Amino acid sequence: MALVRGQLDERFGVHDVAPSKTRTLALDFETYCKLDLKKVGLDLYSAHPSCEVLMAAYSIDGGEVRHWDATVNPKMPRDLWDALHDERVKIWAFNAQFERTILNRVLDIWPTIRRFRCTMVLAYMHSYTGTLDQIGERAGLSSDKQKMATGKKLISMFCGPHALTAGNDEKRWTRHTHPVEWKMFCEYNKQDVVAETALKNRLDRPQYHIPEREWDFYALDQEINDRGLPIDKLFVERALDMAERRKDELTTILRKKTHLANPGSVQQLLPWVKERGYPFDDLQKLSIKKVLTANAGRISGELKQKKGELFPYLTDECVEVLKLRLQHSRTTPTKYNALLVAMGDDQRMRYVFQFAGAARTARFAGRRFQPQNMTTMKLGGDESTHEAVMSFCTDMIRRDDYAGVQLLRAEPLDALAGLVRSSVRARKGKKLVVCDLSSIESVVIGWVSGCERLLNVFREGRDAYKDFATELFKVPYAEVTSEQRKQSKPATLGAGYRLGGGDIRDGKKTGLWGYAENMGIDMTRKEAHRGVATFRRVYKEIPATWYALEDAIMRTIRTHQTTTVGHITFSYAKPYLVCHLPSGRNIYYLKPRISKVWFEFTDKETGERKRVLKDQISYMGKQQNGNGWRRIQSHGGKFIENIVQAIARDILREGLMAAKKFGFTIIGHVHDEIICEEDEKSDRYTLENLRACMIKAIKWAVGMPLNAAGHTTKIYCKL
Repeated sequence: MALVRGQLDERFGVHDVAPSKTRTLALDFETYCKLDLKKVGLDLYSAHPSCEVLMAAYSIDGGEVRHWDATVNPKMPRDLWDALHDERVKIWAFNAQFERTILNRVLDIWPTIRRFRCTMVLAYMHSYTGTLDQIGERAGLSSDKQKMATGKKLISMFCGPHALTAGNDEKRWTRHTHPVEWKMFCEYNKQDVVAETALKNRLDRPQYHIPEREWDFYALDQEINDRGLPIDKLFVERALDMAERRKDELTTILRKKTHLANPGSVQQLLPWVKERGYPFDDLQKLSIKKVLTANAGRISGELKQKKGELFPYLTDECVEVLKLRLQHSRTTPTKYNALLVAMGDDQRMRYVFQFAGAARTARFAGRRFQPQNMTTMKLGGDESTHEAVMSFCTDMIRRDDYAGVQLLRAEPLDALAGLVRSSVRARKGKKLVVCDLSSIESVVIGWVSGCERLLNVFREGRDAYKDFATELFKVPYAEVTSEQRKQSKPATLGAGYRLGGGDIRDGKKTGLWGYAENMGIDMTRKEAHRGVATFRRVYKEIPATWYALEDAIMRTIRTHQTTTVGHITFSYAKPYLVCHLPSGRNIYYLKPRISKVWFEFTDKETGERKRVLKDQISYMGKQQNGNGWRRIQSHGGKFIENIVQAIARDILREGLMAAKKFGFTIIGHVHDEIICEEDEKSDRYTLENLRACMIKAIKWAVGMPLNAAGHTTKIYCKL
């Protein structure tokens, strides 16, 4: 029988272990549980009584891969036991969070978190993405060093229960029921360690330097993930019920307007809207938005009707139904449902932060709940009342006051989508201390480019949006209106990354025009183009940095010589273009290349469309939509965006590490914000002290004017 929780032999008692000479342990578990790991997540999976270790493959100090079949011998091999208990041994695994949690919760073995090294995170820090087999292929590992393709089938056979069928009276398949496949499963387990070790050896090299403090940061990340976010189960249940209720109401409204039996059906609704001007053969969100944007653009005169135009005019009733369709198909319940399915028995949501999940910048990505991707409830009016309004609306949802939510928001789904953050609620006797780095990307881009005009805004404690508005609207700083400030926000945040003014392409607004629309800010195409032109004139050092970066990168790619632009240095270490950040961390661009590409542009004098052949920088990476691996075209604006976001992430790291050292109980972080859960009456763990941790001087960022602001609250919200 396999080794299960509570069946620990004498090897797991307290005893003296002889000093070990080993320094690394590569480890991979295969486990069984009645729960589906992909469905419920690691927290519930590893805590379930049925969770057990079936086998482990391991390699000590890069030696031969050994195997422990716990279904044959429940006693762990002595060399594996010794390595796990030797504090000098670093434990490597792909997605090490899984192996560490299984060690803790199932085997009751508790190596210090600082000992763990994650091969997946190592690959992510080298700008790879995906699963072990995908990364192995993309990193160019030979076929004998890659993951076996039969893994999914074998895991399906042995790692979970099977439904009873007429021809199968076994609820669980084992080495006894399927001995041939079990032997293959053991080989698969060993090959995983071969693949992980080969990947580790390929990436963990001096020329591809990963600072040791990044592993300290990874250890803190694991502590935060173990701690989890406190979830208000009552609120989540009520919000999910309201979302489903609203969906039913929208279905009824759509039935009345279309006279269709099931207007939620694409097969039924598509012919109806096509008869009224809709041009596509699908009802995907992007397609509907393209058509609605094109239709509104022609009505307003911002988009001219062209001969053979793909988007004909829509009837008014078609526009109304398409808008209702967008509401009906919203995924508002998804996040709430993810919380109910995967939060622990103690109502905490764990393992939602993925270290270095964002390619190249190494910012965090979200898993399941994805706290980095939450809509903010748009309230307007006086910002000082926002927290009170959101708290009031949250309480209405907790009381199941659907009518009240409808009075507050004409579309209840807007409120429900905008209040997902309210799912995080401090426990009784606790408070949330939340602090956010102020305008950090604007601060960093000003520092990287040496733009004194922009830096002085922050040094003098002025509002960056209002400062830009003085140039955009030609008014004194003190006379900038709230609407002018709002209109200045898109260019202040987005134009630094080389966005153009924008047009409508395939029914979608592009450039700053589209960027503003995504922010919920209405502006005309002319206003968007004026915003870009003003930004480039006022903060001229930023465009100059785009072109300087391009020149430096092209020189490094062509000659492999080291080049420097301000605080940023580039070098070449096959197969990477390496961007050396001032923090000591690197961004890796895989297989960089310079190619000749035709560019189209509009001649400012004649208005004619022209073409010119120019050099184009590219590198290998994951496509924006989907998991495909392809060559990505880039330019100075995109490179400075990577650099700025990477530096902002490193500044957050400094703040998180300082907050940990101070003693804060960190439960999460979203973009440039830190979230702590502390005793309500604590006079040490305060907003003032958290802010001090986040803005303390950084040795590698001399002259960067950091600031932060936040609030103390019971429910998590974004102000």
